[in-house]
Amino acid sequence: MPLLLGERRVVGMWALGLCLVLGVGGSAASASSSARPLLAASRARLLIESAASTALPFAGQLELEPVTIRPERHPLDGLSAIEVQTLVRATPEKLGPAIVGRPNRGRLLNAVRLESGSALEVMNDERNYGTRATVNAIRAAATEVERAFPGSVLRVGDLSGRRGGYIRPHRSHQAGVDADIGFYYRTPAKWYTKANASNLDRERTWALLKALVAQGNVEYLFVDRSIQLLLREYASSIGESREFLDALFETPAKRDTLIRHTWGHLTHFHVRFIDPVAEETGRRVDPSVAKRGSARRLPVRRTNR
Repeated sequence: MPLLLGERRVVGMWALGLCLVLGVGGSAASASSSARPLLAASRARLLIESAASTALPFAGQLELEPVTIRPERHPLDGLSAIEVQTLVRATPEKLGPAIVGRPNRGRLLNAVRLESGSALEVMNDERNYGTRATVNAIRAAATEVERAFPGSVLRVGDLSGRRGGYIRPHRSHQAGVDADIGFYYRTPAKWYTKANASNLDRERTWALLKALVAQGNVEYLFVDRSIQLLLREYASSIGESREFLDALFETPAKRDTLIRHTWGHLTHFHVRFIDPVAEETGRRVDPSVAKRGSARRLPVRRTNR
């Protein structure tokens, strides 16, 4: 994970996320009419300063200047190692969600459950657990699309198991920050339907993609190259700038973009989220969890938000 809690200077896609959130960069900011805090899903206040000047780019520009991100104090700040161990043993629910290890080899403590609602359908009730930032980000994106297109229902496949760890057939999905998120279709379609030029609802799927990215806590998003082309063509046709699209979608000359091709993703997006708060919590409680085996006792939180 590229960002832990603490002051960091970041460029590239994090700076792009900042431009989207703060409403700069021309059409790139059209996903929301009001400014949103970066990492809004984790409710962390951030102080953001430009490294080059105090002014943000003018509308229409997409120069990604380095910025400094300072998250608010972590909930466990001020507690000693002994006090953290006491929380793990006596009242683990007070720790909040925690990522222990890595998304490809890790566990999830105090998981938050993503549940179906008016704008969202969860496909597997045993694999719908994530960190708070992950769950809130998915629900916020689904709600935003439903607000623009009433009656829309987003289907979501696997997140993580209740306590994280390996779930077949995924190599990742172990720490509550990975999610398989479906497309919208022009006609009724079953979950895991392969998308193509004739059945993909490009308008709603593009709105979903922008709603996810605009929240600022997407590390990367995997989808088949053919779907990327369909979405990029649509976005270009409605006036999205080439600079913005080049920053999002991969090209033969640039593969380290936010949206990347991976085989097997003709039916859904695979989204890796970032939750610095849960990451830092996991880092602090890891020795206690390893010593006492407390992962088996930590609870799961339910949410409809």
